[in-house]
Amino acid sequence: MEYMRGFIDRYQGSGKSGDWNWLMQRVSGVALLVLLLGHFFIEHFAGSASVIDYQHVAARLASTGWKLFDLTFVVFALYHGINGIFMVIEDYVHSGWRVFWKGFFWVVGVLYLVLAALTILPFKG
Repeated sequence: MEYMRGFIDRYQGSGKSGDWNWLMQRVSGVALLVLLLGHFFIEHFAGSASVIDYQHVAARLASTGWKLFDLTFVVFALYHGINGIFMVIEDYVHSGWRVFWKGFFWVVGVLYLVLAALTILPFKG
């Protein structure tokens, strides 16, 4: 077993980053499930609109509560997705490309967050 020690020390993958990423991946997954089920139930079963169109969505997004709900959904989705990509990068990219890919996905995540905020926040009642 001693001959494996160098291999194991060199390729620890996402396990070396600690338990925080693992825990937050599970927390964000549960939060996404709750938000998705809540959104689906409210929009498709408890909602008063028979047809969901632009006017319905615009009226809904005029509410501060719905803006907060949708932005929370976006933040959890981005965190969950990018954290998963980071875990894959940690496990399978063992070269200088690791820094490039992590930086690339940070930029993509921030860009998507800005685009989501610019889409959701301007709606007024």
